[in-house]
Amino acid sequence: MTLYGLWYFKAKGGFPEEFPNAGTPSTLKNVGFNYAVALYSKAEDKGSGDLLYGGVPYSGITYEDGYNDALKFAGWIDSKLRGIDYLVFIPVLADDYSLDFGSRTTQYLKGWVDGIYSNTSSYQKGFYWYLEFPWQVAKNIVYEETINEISDYIRHRGQQFIWIPYVHDGNNPEGTDIKSITTYFTYVFLQSNYYQGKTSDLDKWYNEVLLYLRNEYNLNNLYMELECDGGVNSPDPTTAEYYRERACEYVNYANNFSYKAYYYNVNIENVQTMKNCCGGYI
Repeated sequence: MTLYGLWYFKAKGGFPEEFPNAGTPSTLKNVGFNYAVALYSKAEDKGSGDLLYGGVPYSGITYEDGYNDALKFAGWIDSKLRGIDYLVFIPVLADDYSLDFGSRTTQYLKGWVDGIYSNTSSYQKGFYWYLEFPWQVAKNIVYEETINEISDYIRHRGQQFIWIPYVHDGNNPEGTDIKSITTYFTYVFLQSNYYQGKTSDLDKWYNEVLLYLRNEYNLNNLYMELECDGGVNSPDPTTAEYYRERACEYVNYANNFSYKAYYYNVNIENVQTMKNCCGGYI
């Protein structure tokens, strides 16, 4: 099994801060992760809609702009995750708050890749395409040629390139970009958001979305994300039991594969709880 844990931090406009319980390299490895995926939280203020912890600056469109923006994060991320192999996010959107402004330029993204790659330790093993929206090409937010070019740029360095899009049981998988752009990634992990209630029937989703796409389009690098958050550690026993059962249901399907990704919000204890109460969770 090869397991990826999503390690969130606060971007703070280029002055990053960690969440205190997101996990150290030793705790991430102790729960069973082989890789951490460093990405910034896009949690929103429910009133204003602003990002609670800020975004990533977009200083300009050039290679140098991307390289210099990456420098604001490279050394900091490496100092926090050195000790476990890890991947680093690519800030795809020009504006963190909206899809309307499209993606950052290809030259900027190449500069970002080099800014991370050239200023981190050997623990840095790849990149995460940080745009979960599964219609990004169909809606002209990103050009497929851009994804292909960035994929080549990363993989020619011997690095991994992963993506974790969402698709729910109410979505038509045929209408997403997953069938056409998965080939550009080392691994793709689909998020059903069953834990959050956005998918109502995980068995139906597994068969009619994940397995359908995998088999219909020969996507042998397409896998599944497991999801949990603080609900599994709720002080209310009934609430905790509900969320633990919901999180544990993923095991019936994800364990059919040798690669898995894990969303656990910002507290590694959520994973430890599921590991303790759900056989085969990790």
